[in-house]
Amino acid sequence: MAFSEFEIKKIEKEVAAFVDKRRPPAHVRSELDIGFRVGGQSIEIFEIRPVWNDPGQKMAGAVAKATFVKSQRI
Repeated sequence: MAFSEFEIKKIEKEVAAFVDKRRPPAHVRSELDIGFRVGGQSIEIFEIRPVWNDPGQKMAGAVAKATFVKSQRI
């Protein structure tokens, strides 16, 4: 079972605060940044950087993922 809308808003607020504290300085963010997404029962933190052979495109690589199992509350 996925998170409720209320849970998603609360999670997004908390994870956004966590990620904002760890983002690189503004002048570096075009070369390296971090972001997150909430989907289903999982929260994923990822890095965003230019593709090595096409700097005009961005790629995202997973850094961490946590999944909440609601039925077991873990």
